[in-house]
Amino acid sequence: MTIHDMLQQVALFSSGRYKREGDRSVLEIPLPGGRRQSIYGKVDMVRGERVGLLYTNVGKLTDAVDPVRLLEINASLRHSRIAVLRGHDIVLLGIFEIDETSIKECAPMLQEMAAIADELERVYFDSDVS
Repeated sequence: MTIHDMLQQVALFSSGRYKREGDRSVLEIPLPGGRRQSIYGKVDMVRGERVGLLYTNVGKLTDAVDPVRLLEINASLRHSRIAVLRGHDIVLLGIFEIDETSIKECAPMLQEMAAIADELERVYFDSDVS
């Protein structure tokens, strides 16, 4: 099963919307309050190995964002990590072994990423970045 197949299957089970954009898939997960979170998935190379990469955008690092709080949240996450890319883009990342992971193992990662990203958007940006 490819990462694209996996995300499409999760969309079917979660009432989410799935679409494919070239080499990446987009899974839009519905959340309470009419909010939604888009999680992107693709195959990437890490240290010479093919891995599944899931990511979702949260917002831009500003003075309003407490970086220590982001680190505290990171320490409590089980399946994903908060990262700052290009010096200002806050994202959540999930990486897994593409050939060894099932939908059952991937679904909690997607759920965690959607919930945490949505909470960060709500607290720091008062918006739904999706």
